[in-house]
Amino acid sequence: MFKTHLVNRYNVYKHGRQLVGVAGEVTLPEITNLTDTMEGAGTGGNMDVPVIGLIEEMEIEIQFLSLCEDVFSIMDPTETADLTLNGALQGADSGTGAIVYQDISIAVRGTTKKFSPGTLKAGAKMGSSITLGLSYYKITLGGKTMIEIDRLNGVYIVNGKDVLREVRDMC
Repeated sequence: MFKTHLVNRYNVYKHGRQLVGVAGEVTLPEITNLTDTMEGAGTGGNMDVPVIGLIEEMEIEIQFLSLCEDVFSIMDPTETADLTLNGALQGADSGTGAIVYQDISIAVRGTTKKFSPGTLKAGAKMGSSITLGLSYYKITLGGKTMIEIDRLNGVYIVNGKDVLREVRDMC
């Protein structure tokens, strides 16, 4: 069994072309389910329940070392940025303790919500960043889809299970 310890390395791609100038850290989107309060007889009080497949806004923040053309290549608010982060997770085989690797791929599509050009200081990085509001988010580990959310097409897959299939068939 693979036990993850760290990200060995990764790259960020736009339509298959590697982006340059990406800093060492990308803040991945959180997934927060929309909820509604269930209350009344038999509930023992108020209880927040998730509305399956409906989620709060998802955002990804991509930090760049400085301003470069690649920063501006994903800024057009009339176009969807289609990005893929491919990397290698380093871990240990729980049986032997040997160092092993597992691929990770994170695909996102969205539009620019925020642009921060950073700061100017001689001899220092600028710390530029772009924040995208996402319509699509997919995490694949070792070739297996762990999560896939396509907000525009009603897709919500968790650990390979399509939790909205029945709902899509009804609509």
